[in-house]
Amino acid sequence: MEKYIPVISFVGSSGSGKTTFLEQIIPVFIDKGYRIGAIKHDAHKFEIDKPGKDSYRLKQAGAEIVCISSAEKLALIQSCDNEYSVEELILKFFGNVDLVLTEGYKKSDLPKFEIYRSANNKPPLNFTNKELIGVVSDDKPDVDVRVFSFAEKDEVVSHILAIAAETSPEVVITGVEEKYQGPLKEYLTALATLTNVNKIKVKIDME
Repeated sequence: MEKYIPVISFVGSSGSGKTTFLEQIIPVFIDKGYRIGAIKHDAHKFEIDKPGKDSYRLKQAGAEIVCISSAEKLALIQSCDNEYSVEELILKFFGNVDLVLTEGYKKSDLPKFEIYRSANNKPPLNFTNKELIGVVSDDKPDVDVRVFSFAEKDEVVSHILAIAAETSPEVVITGVEEKYQGPLKEYLTALATLTNVNKIKVKIDME
């Protein structure tokens, strides 16, 4: 990955409509020319490989990694001892997109929108979170960030793009020839996607 890729997480109680809202705003980004990556975080065990399928049979036979590939899609099923962090997933798999939207990761330090539906009769999750950048709601909650209705999809997209433009980090490298700075800046800028930093300074001492 050789660029800064903003990451925005959408959180909310079960049944609040997170997936539905993401499903509605992704086409808005695409119409504006952006390539979107999406990550669904599941805190529980899940199974996408069904018994009887060839990929399931190969995995059950003991293969550590099973890849299903066609001209239109590629799927990878891999055993892992520990859960990948969102940062590792983005660096590993999402280098060809312009923006990543995640559903979940409520405990992360990612910038967050909360989907809050009062009719759901469940309390909000992140109204006091310092990473909260917006709320989508059927109500008018008292929060310090902008509140959008479920119909304001274009406005939410514009809000995200404005924040993403503001948070692009500055990378400053000293002590090395300019011809070497490009690759270093690209790598460090990619890493800055994963933390709340505005500036990265690197000094290289040459003997």
